[in-house]
Amino acid sequence: MKNSIAERIADFLKNFPPFFSLIYTELVAISNEIQVIHVEKNHVLFKIGDKTHPFFYIVKEGAIGLSVTSDAEETLIDKCDEGDILGLRPFFAKDNYLMTAKAREESLLYAIPIEVFKPYVSQNAEVLNFLLESFASNTRNPYDKENKGKLISENVIYTEQSSEIQYFQPISYTKTPITASGKDIVKFVAQTMSQSKIGSVIIQENNLPVGIVTDKDLRSKIATGLFPIDIPVNQIMSAPVITVPENISIAETQMMMLKHNVGHLCVTVDGTNKSKIMGIISEHDVVVAQANNPGVLLKQTKRATRSKELKAVREKLNDLIQNSLDKNIPIQHISSLVGEINIAITKRAVELAIEKMEKEPLLDLLG
Repeated sequence: MKNSIAERIADFLKNFPPFFSLIYTELVAISNEIQVIHVEKNHVLFKIGDKTHPFFYIVKEGAIGLSVTSDAEETLIDKCDEGDILGLRPFFAKDNYLMTAKAREESLLYAIPIEVFKPYVSQNAEVLNFLLESFASNTRNPYDKENKGKLISENVIYTEQSSEIQYFQPISYTKTPITASGKDIVKFVAQTMSQSKIGSVIIQENNLPVGIVTDKDLRSKIATGLFPIDIPVNQIMSAPVITVPENISIAETQMMMLKHNVGHLCVTVDGTNKSKIMGIISEHDVVVAQANNPGVLLKQTKRATRSKELKAVREKLNDLIQNSLDKNIPIQHISSLVGEINIAITKRAVELAIEKMEKEPLLDLLG
């Protein structure tokens, strides 16, 4: 029996990217899992700090505004109309939303489950390229000639320079990863993970990566009883492990994790599994790295309540400068951004000092 509602949704989706790259039967299958959401005017779909939803959204009717808040002022960053996608942050990061989505008029949305859509991303090169190009070009829709929209991961972006620096900024990762031989017993590998408080172990042969074991493997394969705990670890490892070169950027890391639907990447000398293991990158590293992007540093500066917090921001800024220089970001971009953040730090430091004074400071009449 046909589902007429699912077919109507599929007929709508097929007109917009990236859905028009899918075959109709796939669209109908996705549409069967979609929820239809009615949003009243001025109703908030999600706000800054909310945990990410298990859905992303496409606007069927109406308009949804995306905004950021700075110094208690709400600034509209983008407006999503019919066919526009929003709420894709869970594809790229596990931390909370960094924008507020609020209906600017009565709206109808299709809520698409992330887990339902993920297989089509990994299996369809055109769908994947749409998402990656959107991220790399800082646009919600790379096919939009007017280039409207913001970073698809919905980070707080203040300037073109800051988004460029964030894209090229190398990610920090664990340079002394725990490894094991494929012949090691699962029980002892699990004990090592527990004692070291880590979520993964790279399986190697002659210091070359052949697989990886994660908490997820232990939960899904050992805790469920599918495999006994006294077998060699190579029987439950995920293989091959996805490898990347050193100095991979934050954005490139997110892209690789999305493309291969994994939560860990193995760093090797030349980026292949034929060279020496150098480290490991986890989803947690991506989340931490995002805390060092220029927009977030500005936000942390303006919200600081103690001098120690400003000092921490300044230290993160030093890391950002060094990483940007290592990636050969144009000096004028770095200088402009650093100047803006330094001014914000100085201003906030003065404000905090004034708050601690017993009397209001006298105005310098000569100045």
